[in-house]
Amino acid sequence: MNAPLLNDIAPPSNSFVLPKHKMVYIPVTKVACTALRWMVADLAGEDFDRFHRASGAHQSRLMTIHSDRWAWEFAPQVKNVPPEVLAEISRDNGWFIFTAIRDPWTRLWSAWQSKFLVRHTPYLREYGDQPWFPRVPKKPSDILDDWFTFVEEAPWLTHRVLKEDRHFRTQFVSVRPRGVNYTKIYDMHDMPTMLADIHTHLRGLGLDQELYTPRANENPVPMTPEALDHGVDEMIERAYKRDFAEWGDRWDLEKIKTKLPAGPLPMDAVTAVAYHASANERIGDLSRELKKAQARVSELEKKLAASSKPPAKPADPAPPAKTAAPPAAAAPPTTLEKAQDFAVKAKRRLDKIRATAQK
Repeated sequence: MNAPLLNDIAPPSNSFVLPKHKMVYIPVTKVACTALRWMVADLAGEDFDRFHRASGAHQSRLMTIHSDRWAWEFAPQVKNVPPEVLAEISRDNGWFIFTAIRDPWTRLWSAWQSKFLVRHTPYLREYGDQPWFPRVPKKPSDILDDWFTFVEEAPWLTHRVLKEDRHFRTQFVSVRPRGVNYTKIYDMHDMPTMLADIHTHLRGLGLDQELYTPRANENPVPMTPEALDHGVDEMIERAYKRDFAEWGDRWDLEKIKTKLPAGPLPMDAVTAVAYHASANERIGDLSRELKKAQARVSELEKKLAASSKPPAKPADPAPPAKTAAPPAAAAPPTTLEKAQDFAVKAKRRLDKIRATAQK
């Protein structure tokens, strides 16, 4: 019996189904999901302009791939797949069902930097007054000090809004390894293997093509080994213990450190953060003004539509009460009628004369 796609769980909303290509992708934030979403969009034949028209405070055109699902036409969520297609989705039936994960140390650094350090507009608006929100740095040590404060406070575990944010939640929540029967769960460091396996799968269907995986969402500050000092590595392990329990054997911290650029952070990192923070501030300004303009246009369109409607037809007035019609005035006699009347009268006179003569 073929393994079903899902094991008694609700269809995941973070899902993309490509029926023609027999693929299902379950994205995990901060695990190359921008590049992989573009790959899926390209395979599906999506119109890229639909993404580019998004009005959110996206930091680049590539980031518009994270717009709401309205922009997607051909890669539906699992919940929107027809039942007959869903019944066929199985790794045992030639479907390629995949996701990717990442060690929590570098993943948290990436999320903190892209959302807080460079002051991404929605995060600045929501969390800018929090004591753990990073300042715009003036020297490299400011960056590390604010990072240490963030990890020590661990607000993603306690803040009522942030704890629901998928950028900071455990990957276990997004992947649901017990609920989804994957072909394979890849690790981010092994992306070449993933892409090679996708090519093999597509080749088997006669659909192989170049895979569009643009490098996106590059953070301005590289993580250096010193970012894991002061017990930060252990704090992150405790905060993401569910991920480590599930996949911890994949991640060797010492090996990961050897792949990180050597510290200390250069002054160029401070300059890069300041530039991105300033750009995000301006992007936020423009996004707000655009949304105001869109709201105004929508209001005016409604008014225009209302004014162009034909006026309602007034109700017919009640008819007046019926009264007896006055007698019609007699029409003046015609010449013929006058002649006929004269003939009658003349005959009467003649008859009288005859009666008198007989007496």
